[in-house]
Amino acid sequence: MLYSKTITAFQGVQGLVGPRPVGTVHAPLLPFSKARAQINQAVTAPIHLPRQCRVTRHLRPEALVADRHTTSEGSTATQHRPLKVIIAGGGIGGLVLAVALLKQGVDVTVFERDLTAIRGEGKYRGPIQVQSNALAALEAIDADVCDQVLQHGCITGDRINGLCDGETGDWYIKFDTFHPAVDRGLPVTRVISRVTLQEILADAAERLGGAGVIENSANVIGFEEIKDPATGQGSVRVTLEDGRTTTADLLIGADGIWSKVRRNLFGHSDATYSGYTCYTGISDFTPPDLEIVGYRVFLGNGQYFVSSDVGGGKQQWYGFHEEAADGEDPPGSSRKARLLEIFGHWCSDVTDLIKATPEDDILRRDIYDRAPIFSWARGRVALLGDSAHAMQPNLGQGGCMAIEDAFQLGQDMRAALDKVSGDPEQLDVAGLWSSYQQGRIVRAAAIHGMAGFAAIMASTYKAYLGEGLGPLEFIKKYQIPHPGRVIGRIVLALTMPAVLGWVLGGNNSHLERIRPSSCRIEDKLKVFNEKDFETFMRDDRELLRAAHARWMLLCEREPSCDAVDATSNSEAKGIYLGTAPAVVGSGQDTHLLVADTAAAAEHARVWREPNGDCYVQDLPNSNGTWLNGRQLRAGEKHQLLPQDTLEFGSHPSSEVYKVKMQHISLSTGGLNGQTYMVIPVGAQAKAEEPEPVPA
Repeated sequence: MLYSKTITAFQGVQGLVGPRPVGTVHAPLLPFSKARAQINQAVTAPIHLPRQCRVTRHLRPEALVADRHTTSEGSTATQHRPLKVIIAGGGIGGLVLAVALLKQGVDVTVFERDLTAIRGEGKYRGPIQVQSNALAALEAIDADVCDQVLQHGCITGDRINGLCDGETGDWYIKFDTFHPAVDRGLPVTRVISRVTLQEILADAAERLGGAGVIENSANVIGFEEIKDPATGQGSVRVTLEDGRTTTADLLIGADGIWSKVRRNLFGHSDATYSGYTCYTGISDFTPPDLEIVGYRVFLGNGQYFVSSDVGGGKQQWYGFHEEAADGEDPPGSSRKARLLEIFGHWCSDVTDLIKATPEDDILRRDIYDRAPIFSWARGRVALLGDSAHAMQPNLGQGGCMAIEDAFQLGQDMRAALDKVSGDPEQLDVAGLWSSYQQGRIVRAAAIHGMAGFAAIMASTYKAYLGEGLGPLEFIKKYQIPHPGRVIGRIVLALTMPAVLGWVLGGNNSHLERIRPSSCRIEDKLKVFNEKDFETFMRDDRELLRAAHARWMLLCEREPSCDAVDATSNSEAKGIYLGTAPAVVGSGQDTHLLVADTAAAAEHARVWREPNGDCYVQDLPNSNGTWLNGRQLRAGEKHQLLPQDTLEFGSHPSSEVYKVKMQHISLSTGGLNGQTYMVIPVGAQAKAEEPEPVPA
């Protein structure tokens, strides 16, 4: 079957949730905020796994009780104290590791500098993509926690994803992230609010370790290794910013790209500026092909743009622009206005998203990463996540790699403790770090490199010869495909299936004995079937026909009234295309009144066929109709595509009409073919009727 595989070796799951000696047992605590009550309800949600998997879905009560290590039949050894681990940083990687270790009975304390980063209090925290590889690792650590993430996340992996030309919106290459997951029995990629994800993880840690397991306003700034003079037993003394100190057997630095633990461990090193600043925001906007497309990357030269569905009628987007570090927006200019200067000539899939975003919700940050290092540990201290391998965000794998790190370290720590019957004083720390690094360094470094390459590819894309050549820019008008674009497309088409298979499923060999090799029924294709999926991957036109959208032909211009926000609205004159042909011309009785005096009274016709295709036909008595700058022959009929431009009567014309698609949920009945109207963008289009522009 497509969505499940036969489980041949499931006994390994019992090993995952098996008990580990603990010193004390903490009863589950009630959540301390109403905001998390809804999340906690997910713990008892129905489980969609094969029946044979369900017995291991929840910790047995006895799993929280210490085992006794027997030395011979009928006798028991003294119970060992639990291993004590301090985790610096309560981000995603640190919290996942905390859950993994607490389930083994390890004594864990998470020191977090700013708990509002977890709870979302007073901070804007955008969504994060959790891909199939990370979801599978999370499921292997704690299936209930994974269930909550899956329940609250928005599935994007069950739709078409890929790269597009930034100016035209045309597909460059499409990605199938669905089959690499389901063919391996992995959960399908989700996007989830970062706050929600971290609250789920924090709640799980508190249920397992008690309310004090995560300590706020506790910033780890230093450490030193010490030895007990009486026993010779080693430990690590951690120093906090407020002057307090505490000791543990091990310290894990999960404190991000600017990690103080890393600096103290290996010395100072500068992060690498990517050369790009990033604007980001969330729009109340529904793309015309929402039900078919999950996310896409719009390519350009020195800039690129990423958009993704995040559920609830919202789209998250990132706009990357090549410029010096530590830059600032021009004085008196809004960030939205700056973005429209950069991306304003791109397709409406980009510009409409920007316009639909409130100014206060747009953030800016420079993009940094760090070169891979091939030693993550020294003494009793190790690194995890961005502190070890901070990467650019272009693959959406930064947080995913941290989750994989946490899984690997949790498994290696279990194995190391098993070798010494749970005695932390006999733990082979060097062997533990060696196993952890062998399991992670090569894969993390490879994906780090892929993320950097993806950024280069996205920002050096050139559709046609002449682009970026200064005096030779005029060559671009001949639309000669750029050789790099042609070769790149061939290379991506040949390599991308294998690359995605390895990125999403390359860690699966470590998980197969620990998690069920099956997908959930809710991960199946919903809006279209398997045959449609293959068709949409192959045929761009079929994808357009299937979109739940209306087609428009309209001329947009800057608002003429100073009271109208030009960054959120436009003035437009236009019509929706239907099966009955609409007449375009300068006559007062036409459906679309053209202002160009060279246009004939009845100049052209536009319509949409029952199969969804749209057409324009030049009428014989016209003075010429131009499609994308090319004059149609008299009486010629030509298919229209999104972003096509039409001019009637002359070229260049005083009015340039563009073909656009609009999701049916956003369509307004006030679009007028006779006069310009103020057209709001995004969520406003649902609630407001367009207003006529005064003559």
